[in-house]
Amino acid sequence: MELIINEFSLEGHFNSVDDFLDSLIDIIKIETIMKKSSLKLLKHYELYSSPITTEFTLHEILLDNNIRTRPEIRKFKRLLSTLINDPPYWNDDQRHSSNNNYYCDYTEKTNGYSLAEACERDRIVLSFQHNKFKDPDIIIKKNLDEITLINIYNPRDLLDFLYEKELIDSYSYCLYWFKDSKISLDLLEEEYGFNSLQKHEKRIFISAVKLFDQLSWDDIPNHEGLKYKQYQPSPNEDWFRNSEYSDKQILKFRASQKLRCFGFREGNIFYILRFETDHKISDYG
Repeated sequence: MELIINEFSLEGHFNSVDDFLDSLIDIIKIETIMKKSSLKLLKHYELYSSPITTEFTLHEILLDNNIRTRPEIRKFKRLLSTLINDPPYWNDDQRHSSNNNYYCDYTEKTNGYSLAEACERDRIVLSFQHNKFKDPDIIIKKNLDEITLINIYNPRDLLDFLYEKELIDSYSYCLYWFKDSKISLDLLEEEYGFNSLQKHEKRIFISAVKLFDQLSWDDIPNHEGLKYKQYQPSPNEDWFRNSEYSDKQILKFRASQKLRCFGFREGNIFYILRFETDHKISDYG
């Protein structure tokens, strides 16, 4: 599958170079997800000349050695170099024809731009942060026909799209979705993880974990649906007695009548260790 960079989402609307660099944080996350999913990112030959601010183009920002005020600058410049210099370019294998007219609200051109090209490929584009491109869809009129493009502008939108299309596995989906949140799946044990679940169970667990993440730590213990509490079995029935987590205070919360999620809290992070599917473990604690 191919995503095409929407160059109109640059177009000099950033107030400063720092504002633009802030927007790259999400783009770097999206790039990481795309590599995991083997997606291609295509762009226009002339993306390098896109105006970012009233003073700087994309290429000028890449070459400006005075931009050294941020610790992430190497990551940013590596990304910019990739976007500008590395193929693939859709112009090398252009699919849309100049015999057709592609109309949109962002240009007077009728062809030769990335949104037009996306109409003839997988109809999905990547936009930078821009007030004009905050909707999930972009409408293009090809001659008399209306075409809807999927507009990706944050990592979670891309993850949702890939998961619905079954282009990313459940573990990778959650690993990226909950990155920098109160949930961590870094310690999820494979034997009791997503490989142990049926398809419908995976979706139930993901929904419950998202709810957990949305709530504050003050609200989580009081949520009737989650029933978040300490796991307190007898020593002989302790599911974790021979594990490396035997010294941790294990907690659990409910995903459904039968499904439970076990883990421990450290600081403001809840580390998920195991999923339970039949409630037999929970019956003992």
